[in-house]
Amino acid sequence: MGSPRYHIAPMVDQSELPFRMLCRRHGAQLGYTPMFHSRLFAESDKYRAEQWSTCQADRPLLAQFCANDPEYFLAAAKLVAPHVDGVDLNLGCPQRIARRGRYGAFLMDDIPLVEALVSKLAKELSVPVTVKIRMFPDTADPSRPDVAATVDYARRMEAAGAYLVAIHGRTRDQKNAKE
Repeated sequence: MGSPRYHIAPMVDQSELPFRMLCRRHGAQLGYTPMFHSRLFAESDKYRAEQWSTCQADRPLLAQFCANDPEYFLAAAKLVAPHVDGVDLNLGCPQRIARRGRYGAFLMDDIPLVEALVSKLAKELSVPVTVKIRMFPDTADPSRPDVAATVDYARRMEAAGAYLVAIHGRTRDQKNAKE
């Protein structure tokens, strides 16, 4: 993967191949796929055909997944591993669909499961596993982030085997707020 300086942030419905290639043409050095649902990706040829595309010039590349089951996550990641430089677990999505599906930022409430997801891939996948997390809220003032709790979470991800930890600078409840 090297040490790319300019990354294209993973964005839902924005990070498809044409956009990544346009960004690369203008200096981006690392791209992310849109977030894939690991169970659907592992089980559905149709879902993969509709959602996944890349090319040789689209490197380095991280494939991003949402997941809440280590086996499905590993199965999905193994399908893309030969074509990417790493697999990213989205632990930052704050949307209602993530709450209903029990993934993204809502896994902050189940750190042992998150550690199991990261550890499974770190041990069994041929490419690095990375994570994108959100800030934890301060228990005394939920409008402020708890830096110490967030750093502890990041360290736990590293201990579980995460090669890289990206931190979204807002809490789950701030969603898209411009605070």
